[in-house]
Amino acid sequence: MLSLPIAMLAEYLPLQMVSRVILLSTDRWAEKNVNPALFSRELMRNSSNFLNDEAVSHDPQILLMKAHAATSSIGSATVIIAMLEKTGTLKIASVGDCGLKVIRKGQVMFSISPQEHYFDCPYQISSEAEGQTYKDALVCSVNLMEGDIIVSGSDGLFDNIFDQEIVSIISESPSVDEAAKALAELARKHSVDVRFDSPYSMEARSRGFDVPWWKKLLGGKLIGGKMDDITVVVAQVKTVVVPEDEVQGGDTEEQKGNEQGAAAVVAYKMNDEEVA
Repeated sequence: MLSLPIAMLAEYLPLQMVSRVILLSTDRWAEKNVNPALFSRELMRNSSNFLNDEAVSHDPQILLMKAHAATSSIGSATVIIAMLEKTGTLKIASVGDCGLKVIRKGQVMFSISPQEHYFDCPYQISSEAEGQTYKDALVCSVNLMEGDIIVSGSDGLFDNIFDQEIVSIISESPSVDEAAKALAELARKHSVDVRFDSPYSMEARSRGFDVPWWKKLLGGKLIGGKMDDITVVVAQVKTVVVPEDEVQGGDTEEQKGNEQGAAAVVAYKMNDEEVA
């Protein structure tokens, strides 16, 4: 969330310090003595409560609408809701810069793009009228197969980890639980590394933020991770049920278990211990 003074500071401060200044100087909720975590928690709680509501009908955008309308806390948040149907269709509604990637056979075969007003200022669902609503959500769907891995998380994950690192950790992890923990830990490690040329620092340079010209002459460039809250969700598709009218030869696909998938969630708070 860059204002002009912060943008000017980016010329002179390491990226790590710029991120801290951005967080400290532009958090309007802190200035109003509001804990914005209450808003996001209530929004997610309401999403869970409305999940089986008949009016939602497996539509993540409608679910977001109902959850937002029922949220009374003050604050704002980026949000992503993904709903996996038994047929393997993953429906997604996202507002802001949360991310979601699908990994199949060791490759990222699908990902969503962040929504931003400008660099480091994402769309947000808000308690205030000028904020975004469910109507502004990026809505999409993707057809999944058995064995596909879904990796979703906050910008604190994807700003600090490259795709190849995600794929590597997924391939080396024995379970989704271990994968989520490993991804969260690597993102946390990168976020405090002032020498790591992170996805965030590379994006910042592409948007015109860099060290002063005289440092460039000496071979310097703006690098570093981005300190931020980190939330990671990793899930694997266990079973896809093929509709009878799509099965060749009249044979229906046998259910392989009671669960459609397995999932794990790990979250870190900036400057804090693991919280979930």
